[in-house]
Amino acid sequence: MRRIITVASLVCAAIGVSAAPAFAHGSYTQGDLEIVTGFTTEPAYINQPNAVQLVMTRAGKPVTDLQPGDVGVAVEFGGQSTKLDLEPRFEVGEWGTPGDYRAAFIPTQPGKYTFDVKGTVDGEKVDYSMTSGKETFSQVEDTASALFPAVDAPSTTDLATKIDAGSARTTAAIASANDAADSARTIAIVAVVIGVIALVIAAIAVARSRRAATT
Repeated sequence: MRRIITVASLVCAAIGVSAAPAFAHGSYTQGDLEIVTGFTTEPAYINQPNAVQLVMTRAGKPVTDLQPGDVGVAVEFGGQSTKLDLEPRFEVGEWGTPGDYRAAFIPTQPGKYTFDVKGTVDGEKVDYSMTSGKETFSQVEDTASALFPAVDAPSTTDLATKIDAGSARTTAAIASANDAADSARTIAIVAVVIGVIALVIAAIAVARSRRAATT
């Protein structure tokens, strides 16, 4: 009985380890092909490095011969979309989990994201979309929910006061600049008038001196 319990425990542990990548991930199946899909790090938070993770197996064996460009993934959110390149995150017999492919990006908005996967795996066409949800993978959350200790955020009233103060300073600076510009224009006009008067006086003096010399 002890041997049976020990073996059963080891089997359960092995199942738990092999199923670890599927935690909080969605699964796409097509024939004997299975692609576990989700964020590399879940829960996912805004402005934190993350990646689309696709763990591919065929008939229970990892897909390790995927070539660059065989499968592409587009990340969609709020009517926007960007295409990403998948890269293997393993070296068979060396490190990583065989069949684990990722496309890195940094989510910048909280909410539900959609991963649109297209391409071919071992000559078989793959085309599916998966969106954040309870049955698939984590939606992106605001980092405020995970901060510790909590950061005191300014109240709406404080923000409004700061905005008003900044607006008042900006208005005063603009008014001061306009006053300075008006003063500069006035000084320039006075200088021009004085210069013209000086030229007239000089011309009169020259004319008088010439008449005196002739006489």
